[in-house]
Amino acid sequence: MKFRKNRSRGFASSAISHTSAFAPAIFAATIAIIVVYVATNWRLERSLADERSIVAGELAIISSRLQTNLNSNVKLLQGLAAGIAVNPAMDQSAFAKLAAQILQPDSQLKSFAAAPGMVVKWVYPEKGNEKAIGLDYRTNEKQRDGAMLARNTHNIVLTGPVDLVQGGTAFVARCPIYINDGRSQIFWGLLSGIIDIPRLYQDSGLESADLEIAISTVPEPNSPKQVFLGGLETFSKQPVVASVDMMYGRWTLIAVPKGGWGQNKGIAIFEVFASLLSLCVVAPIVWVGFLTKSRQRTIEKLRLHKKKLVRARQRLEHLSLHDALTGLPNRRFVDQMISRPQRPGPKDCLILIHIDLDRFKAINDTKGHAGGDAVLQATASRLANLAGPHEVAARIGGDEFIFASWSANPEPRANELAQQIVAALEKTLFIDGSECVVGASVGVAWETEGVDARDLGQLLLNADLALYEAKKAGRGRAAIFTEDLRSAAILSKELADEFNNALDRDELVAFFQPQFDANTLDIAGVETLARWDHRRKGLLGPDKFLGVAESLGRSGDLDRLILQKALFELARWDSLEMRIPRVSVNISAHRLAQANLLAELSELPMARGRLCFELLETISFDDLQPVLNDIIPAVKELGIEIEIDDFGTGHASIVSLLRFEPRRLKIDREIIKPIVTSRSQRRLVSSIIEIGRSQNIDIVAEGVETMEHAKILRDLGCHLLQGYALARPMSSKQLVEFCRAKDKGMIRAG
Repeated sequence: MKFRKNRSRGFASSAISHTSAFAPAIFAATIAIIVVYVATNWRLERSLADERSIVAGELAIISSRLQTNLNSNVKLLQGLAAGIAVNPAMDQSAFAKLAAQILQPDSQLKSFAAAPGMVVKWVYPEKGNEKAIGLDYRTNEKQRDGAMLARNTHNIVLTGPVDLVQGGTAFVARCPIYINDGRSQIFWGLLSGIIDIPRLYQDSGLESADLEIAISTVPEPNSPKQVFLGGLETFSKQPVVASVDMMYGRWTLIAVPKGGWGQNKGIAIFEVFASLLSLCVVAPIVWVGFLTKSRQRTIEKLRLHKKKLVRARQRLEHLSLHDALTGLPNRRFVDQMISRPQRPGPKDCLILIHIDLDRFKAINDTKGHAGGDAVLQATASRLANLAGPHEVAARIGGDEFIFASWSANPEPRANELAQQIVAALEKTLFIDGSECVVGASVGVAWETEGVDARDLGQLLLNADLALYEAKKAGRGRAAIFTEDLRSAAILSKELADEFNNALDRDELVAFFQPQFDANTLDIAGVETLARWDHRRKGLLGPDKFLGVAESLGRSGDLDRLILQKALFELARWDSLEMRIPRVSVNISAHRLAQANLLAELSELPMARGRLCFELLETISFDDLQPVLNDIIPAVKELGIEIEIDDFGTGHASIVSLLRFEPRRLKIDREIIKPIVTSRSQRRLVSSIIEIGRSQNIDIVAEGVETMEHAKILRDLGCHLLQGYALARPMSSKQLVEFCRAKDKGMIRAG
């Protein structure tokens, strides 16, 4: 028993001795194992952190580009929507022209669709998008929800990808348009911008070769339908998350490296373990130094990467607020300045000057785009030189600029700036070694005391109205906004709306003024005159609505309507056995330029020589030369005579008369009126008559106010007379009564 106890004690002592002998080795091995384990895991975690940081940086850049591209597209859409709100009665041609000016080549927008009343009416470009015309958003199941959401929320709504009726898929940005009728905002319809998905992804960097990217409309999707780029499974791979915040919603972007995390783990665990075992004393110190240095490098990389992201974001923000050609702030900058004004002083008022170059189109046409760019850059430089502290010169598009200033006494400062700007832009420019004078018209508006900051947006509209007034007065002018201009604009808008309705309701009527043979005073024809039978204002002359018709682009419709009424009455007079040899109607430049004019005329029921077109001599024959060269001979072939109206007041020349060989020449009333008292004026009329006779052209004198006029004109050899002394303009019924009364008088005289 005693022996067993001693043996047990010896074994325990031996074990303790061996343990003590290997204690340093065990301790070192333990330390090595712990260090290897800890270092390996730390390196794996750091590698993963570095990898996630790099992915996060790349995803942030992609997110920023995507947000910038989408917002830029929406701004273009808003610009087009603003143009439609200003002129909601435009046609497809006007819409296409405006859309072409707004659509930028670097934009991802590939087409526009305007839907007044929620039904697509206009598209741009038309080619390839014809199937979209007539699309009713209210009945189309695929697009109805997005369209109704835009209408009901009064906000821009981005939907997609959407299957388009014209083929393909795209993102669709819808902008509700409201127009102001003077009392309230009225919903006009929707403007849709079709965003090219592949180009948007490419321009935003979403087609990265190193990342697996997915985009969802919700932060944590649970259905594949909520993910429109990538797959739902990407959300379960511990992705890096970013978001695209827009005024019309938010997208969630995620990314993981292709192949998953941890593809570059560095040194293998076995190699690290072996190295640490062989250098159990030195390795911990070296390892700590390596880790410290590696950590510093990682921190420095992260710091540099963060600086790059900040600089990139600042650069993108600068580009989004400045014009690439001139370097001036752009329309978005001006909008932000107006929406969030920073007043230099508490009593300072905002002054806005809207500038439009007068001769830019002519220089752009003759010198090319390079010359036009040089003009814009020179204009920007001159405006920037005029800008003092707290003043901004901006280019808002095309050849339009804005100059903004602040002043406690805005009226004298605004007038001073307007004159300085007009004077600065009238100075000579040198383009390709040749002198050019561009000049500018400016409209001025300033903030009144006590105005709400939210109403500052009206200032730009006020400046627009003043600019329009300046351009009407001539080039190189400055006009100040007044309430009378606003009232006139409202009245003009109301008159334009009423005129459109008048055409649809057949309120335009034809009046007729007889033309008489100068020798016999027999009726030789009638001139057809347009009158508007206004529901409230009574009978209106053409001076009240012809300008409106031209501005609306409906002068051709007016001409067509009056021509139809004239031919109808001519047929009715024939049935009553009235002796009306011919009827003449005015034709506008817009109507002459219509492509379907000849086709329409060829279908009209008329006898040769009984219809005459009166061309206003105030039409620029030079501007319409190509059209007239083709149209006039073709019109004559149809048996329609040509007459030059208002001769002596516009652009016509003897060369023009010889070229177009009119049947008649009508001398303007302003030339006829003074012949009773002025011998020189009488000689002028006599010369015109002689020119007409030499070219076999009949001369018509209008404005015959007295029988003394008629006698003098007859003696001078004038062929036809027209004026109040003989007959005033009258309705068809009155003309019938006039002719019958004249016939009875002739019978009694006979």
